[in-house]
Amino acid sequence: MLLNEHWYVLLTIRSKEEEVCKYLNENDGIYAFSPKMEFYHRVSKQIQQRALFGGYVFVVSKLSQVEVDAIFKKFPLESVFIHELKYEEDISALTDEEIRILNMLLDDKKILRMSYGELVNKKIHVTQGPLKNMDEYIVKYDKHNRLATLNLNFLNQIWKVGVTIPE
Repeated sequence: MLLNEHWYVLLTIRSKEEEVCKYLNENDGIYAFSPKMEFYHRVSKQIQQRALFGGYVFVVSKLSQVEVDAIFKKFPLESVFIHELKYEEDISALTDEEIRILNMLLDDKKILRMSYGELVNKKIHVTQGPLKNMDEYIVKYDKHNRLATLNLNFLNQIWKVGVTIPE
C-alpha cells in the first residue's frame, strides 16, 4: 500500500459493477475496479472471466474519507444502488492484510489469472500461476469445475478460484 493511499469497498447490484467503476473513474484522484477471475468453462472448454466478488467495487484513492463520500453520494444513476462497506462508522472495510492479498493475487489489470497444478496424494499442488506456493490455503478442489476453495478471510467471502490440472 502506498503512503496516504486509502482503499474503499462499495456494494452494488451484481452486473452493475462496471457502470459504477466507469462513473467513479471519471473523478480525479480515484481508481475504481471490480476484480475478475479466470476460470475454465466446461461447455466451451475455454478459459473465461467473471467477477471475483460479484456486486463489489474497490476504490483506491489519496482523497480523504470526506472527499470520497461526497463523490459516492453524487452517484447519478438512481437505478444503481451503492453502499460503502465499513467495519466501523469511519473505518474502511479493507484491512492492510486484505489489501496485501489482493495486490499479491491480482495482476495489473486486476484479474486473478488461472493457476495450474497437479494432484499429489489427492491434494492439489499448484505449480504455476498466482496461487503458486499457496497450497496450504487450498481447502477443497473441485476437479469437475476446476475450482479451488481458498481459506482466506476476505470480506466474509469464500474465495473460489480457477485452478486446472493438465490432462
